[in-house]
Amino acid sequence: MAGISEGEVAVYDRQLRLWGVQAQKRLLQAKVLIWGMEGCNVEACKNLVLAGVSLTIRDHRITDDAAVAFNYFLRLEDLGQNRAERAATRVQELNPLCTVSSSSAPPDEVGDAAALRKAMEVFDVVILSFGVLGFDTAKACAVDAACREGNACFLMTVTSGELAFFFSDLQKHTMQERSVAQGAQTDATAQATAEPEEFDFPSLEAWMQCAPADLQKAKTDDSVLLVALFLAFSRSQQASPDAAGKFEDFCTNEAKCVPKVDGMPDLKHAYACFFLEPIMAVASVLAGLLSQEVIKAITKKDPPLSNSVCFNAHTSVALVERIPAAPKVLKRKAEEVVADLLD
Repeated sequence: MAGISEGEVAVYDRQLRLWGVQAQKRLLQAKVLIWGMEGCNVEACKNLVLAGVSLTIRDHRITDDAAVAFNYFLRLEDLGQNRAERAATRVQELNPLCTVSSSSAPPDEVGDAAALRKAMEVFDVVILSFGVLGFDTAKACAVDAACREGNACFLMTVTSGELAFFFSDLQKHTMQERSVAQGAQTDATAQATAEPEEFDFPSLEAWMQCAPADLQKAKTDDSVLLVALFLAFSRSQQASPDAAGKFEDFCTNEAKCVPKVDGMPDLKHAYACFFLEPIMAVASVLAGLLSQEVIKAITKKDPPLSNSVCFNAHTSVALVERIPAAPKVLKRKAEEVVADLLD
């Protein structure tokens, strides 16, 4: 096959049958940054490298006991060493046909827009964990802005115990092809003549501008509301593990939004869980969805989920919310359409 070696055909045979040659070629050529070796990002590393995507794993933090307990790419002998460097060698072992590199650089360039853009523009996709930036929403928005300027897709993960969430910003995404329904006959002519579809994603800054109380009025799911409240709280003051009481007060008196999340006894408990690794099964489910979105972004195949996805283990449901809501398309009256045609 043109552009794919015999060795790659042997390894990716199933994916070639599923996605096709062109989609697999795009995956093999893609460069993805996993920024923050924690939570759902650990599972995303596994999923993407097995699909043939080359990765750069970035994290400035050292390996501690909590990281070893959660991250199956780390070992006890890695304690005290950089977690990105230690994990990258084992991620590479999953697929020698890919390139897996690491970076232990701290996020110092986040305050320099030009330097940040230069760092991000070499990647097709950037997957950021909120925790690696110290739960700083200004820095997270700066990374998203740099990705938009550098034409890189941006995704951010946030977890809280039995709940996991990701935000995606694929900017102006063009879907060029749809997969054939399972069991259906492939119609090559129909696929070739299918019109591309455009999807417009809002920025993280636009997402942050939506007040939790307004989202609640719009009947946004309570799990998503909890994440929105945590991000809003992190924007108003430095989020830290000992600020659970302040978070509860913020939700009740300032944001005036108190969600009732299945499985969360109270806001203090939910807040404390944001600073812990999630349950592995929860991370696995959300990372599967996240990896699927990354593959869609790279291959431009199948419609993406826009733009907030949240999985709650207590409901066993992953919900998709579009924040802010997509602008309504006004339907024109039939008389106006006829008048335009006559003109």
